Amino acid sequence: MKLSLGFTIAVCTLFIIPRSTWAQKDPGVRGGVQNTGGGLQQQGIPIPHPPLMSPNPKTGVTVNDNEKALFEEGILRAGQLESTCDDCAQVLDGSPVLNMGELDPFFPQFHTNSNGLGARHNADQCFACHAQPRLGGSGGFLVPNPGDPVPQPAENPQFRLIPHRFGRQNIVPSFETQYGPIREVRFRYKPDGTRDGGVHQLWVVRGDVNDPTIPNCALRQPNFEAQLKAGNLSFRVPLPMLGLGLIESIQDREILAHHNATASQRTALGITGHPNRSGNDGTITRFGWKAQNKSITMFAGEAYNVEMGITNELFPTATEEDPKCQGPEKPEPNDIIRTDADETRNQAFSNPLHILPDWLQFQVMMRFTDGPTPDPHPSASAMHGRELFSSIGCALCHTPGMQTAPVMLSPVLQDRPVNLFSDLIVHHMGANLADDIIQGQAGPDEFRTTPLWGVGQRIFFLHDGRTSDLLEAIQFHSSGATSRYPASEANGVIQNFNTLSPANKQAILDFLRSL
Repeated sequence: MKLSLGFTIAVCTLFIIPRSTWAQKDPGVRGGVQNTGGGLQQQGIPIPHPPLMSPNPKTGVTVNDNEKALFEEGILRAGQLESTCDDCAQVLDGSPVLNMGELDPFFPQFHTNSNGLGARHNADQCFACHAQPRLGGSGGFLVPNPGDPVPQPAENPQFRLIPHRFGRQNIVPSFETQYGPIREVRFRYKPDGTRDGGVHQLWVVRGDVNDPTIPNCALRQPNFEAQLKAGNLSFRVPLPMLGLGLIESIQDREILAHHNATASQRTALGITGHPNRSGNDGTITRFGWKAQNKSITMFAGEAYNVEMGITNELFPTATEEDPKCQGPEKPEPNDIIRTDADETRNQAFSNPLHILPDWLQFQVMMRFTDGPTPDPHPSASAMHGRELFSSIGCALCHTPGMQTAPVMLSPVLQDRPVNLFSDLIVHHMGANLADDIIQGQAGPDEFRTTPLWGVGQRIFFLHDGRTSDLLEAIQFHSSGATSRYPASEANGVIQNFNTLSPANKQAILDFLRSL
C-alpha cells in the first residue's frame, strides 16, 4: 500500500511527541482481569488459592505445622457451597469435591458440601465474593454455568449464578449488572423515617428444587427497585481478605503514633480524621468500609450470618425465621463447635481439624493469609509515582506501612512490617461519597482509609463500586461543603494532584497499579 507524504509525516510526528503531552490514563488491572473463580476452573486450570503467610522478614520464622494445617482447612471451609438442609448436601459435609474429574479442594461451585444457607442471603459460599485476582481477593467474576462442559464467559455472580441456583425464584435488581460490581445493599431509612443502615439480603430460597423440606416457602425479596427510585439504597462492594491477620496484629498505639506524627502536615491540608472505636472496650475498630468491626473473628461471624444467613455462636439468631423456609429439622444456631463422636459427618470432636465450626476456620484462614504482593519490577514511572504520592499528601492518610505487635503467640505475625497504605482512621469524604449510613462512630459521610495494597489488581473502586477507573476514583475524593455534609478532608490533596503535569499524574496512576 502506498502512503502519502502527509500521512508519513503525521505518523512520525506521533512517535516523537513526548509522553508529557498525553492525557493521563488508568493503565488498568495489573496482569489483566483474571476471572479467577470460574473462568479458569472450567478449563481444568488450578485455582490460585489464598497465599500462606510468608516468612517473617525480620526473623525468618514461618507458620508452624499446626497453623498451616488450620489455614488449609480454612480454605476448604471457605470454599464450601452451602445448601439449605442436612440431606440437601450433594457431597459429605466439609469434604473436598471433584470438578471435571479432578480433585477440587478449593472452590466447589456446583456441588454443595455444607448445609447452613439461610432463607435470606447474599451469597452461598465465601469465595463467591472474594475471587479477584485470586481466592481471598475482592469482588470479581465467575462463570454463570459451573459444571457445564461448555462454560460461558465469567460475569458478576449476582447476575445469574447465585440468584437462580437450584431453581430459586429471585428477581435480579437493576443495580446487579452482568459485568458490574458485586453489590451488597443497605437501606438508609425505615418506612417511619427513622434510620435503618442494616443489610437487606438480596436473595431468598423460594423455589429451591434441591430442598424437599421447604416446598411451601413463599418468601419474597424486598422491592429493591422502589427503594432505588426513592434514593434509599446504599451499596457496598467486597473488600479483599488478604493480609487481614497482619492488620489485626497492629496495636492501637502504632495507629495513633502514625496519626499524631503527621498532625501538622495534615492540618495544613485540612485533614483531620479519628478512629472508630468499640462501644464495649473503647479500642480502635478497623475492619470494613467504615472500620465498624473490631476483629476478623467478628467479621467472619457476621459475614456468615449476614451474607449467607448461617447462624453461629457469635450470631446465633437467624436473619429470617419463617418456619416454612427453614425446614423442620434445621438446627439453630447452625454452624457451631462440633461434638460428634465419630467422623460420619466429618465433624468428630476427636479430630483437631474438624472441631472448629466453618466460620472460625474461615477466621483462622484469614489470620494466616499473606498480604497482597506488589509488582516486583515496577516501572520507572511507577517508582517516580511513589515519590509524588507522598509529596502531594496522599500518604498522610494512606500510611505506607506499620508494624505488628512486638510479641505475639504466633511468631510469624510479630514485629513485622505491614505495607497496607492505610491509617485505619475514618475521615469525612463529603457529599460525593456520603452513603448516609452511620456505623459506630463513623458518620454518614465518613469512611475508613481503604488499604491500597493490592489495588493494582482490583476491578471496582470506592465503597459502592461506582467506577473501574482509578483516575475517576481519585477525583471522587473531592467534594465541597453542603448543608448536610462538611467538605471532604481530601480536597487539599486532590487540588495538589490536579496541579501536577499529565506525566506526573500518570506516574501516580502507574504506582497505584503496581501495588
